Amino acid sequence: MLELHRNRFGAASSIVAGFLYIGMVMLFIVVPVGENAVIDHHHYASILNVGHFLLAFLGLAGLAAVPALTDNLARKPTPFLSFTRLIAMIGFALMSINNFRQTGLDHQLAHEAMMAGGEVLHTVVIGWAGFVELSPDGWLDFGGVGLWILALSLAVLKSGAAYRKTSLLGIVAGALLLLTVLGNAIGFHPFVVIGIGVGGLTAIPAWFITQGILHLKGGVS
Repeated sequence: MLELHRNRFGAASSIVAGFLYIGMVMLFIVVPVGENAVIDHHHYASILNVGHFLLAFLGLAGLAAVPALTDNLARKPTPFLSFTRLIAMIGFALMSINNFRQTGLDHQLAHEAMMAGGEVLHTVVIGWAGFVELSPDGWLDFGGVGLWILALSLAVLKSGAAYRKTSLLGIVAGALLLLTVLGNAIGFHPFVVIGIGVGGLTAIPAWFITQGILHLKGGVS
């Protein structure tokens, strides 16, 4: 078994990331869904801004967690695992940049479109995702992170290391994030509900929190 060299900041960030996933999903569950995103961001600007801040700080926490977990769990990462680590870092960075950007942009754009009405409102409603989203379907911020979790968990499982159950949990978490992207890409909402709705309250945060606790305790893998 390989002894983990403890990265307390990365481990703590992993735990924070897990709880931010839960907070993000719970917040968006309680926000009423209106006719379209413009109306929602006009009427519920404050609570949706909280959601954007949760995602923005989730991105920052993820940036610290990814290298810590990868280095600790895979002391000799394969080229593919190193590639997925980079993709996950880009994904979390994109998540943070995108949501910090949206905290100042969404309400202003929605408010001005509602005030203008007519063709202006219609245009903003149609082009909302393109105006405000840097990653509308989540290819990098969800899919890239999911691919990294899946690759890391499979690498640990293949190595025959301890904590087999956490690796299996990681496979489920990674698959759920990839399912979210698939649902967005093909427009099949049930996949999104299962992937980030259910997964964001269960397997995904559980994996991040468990890994963070193990590293803080100085466990072995």
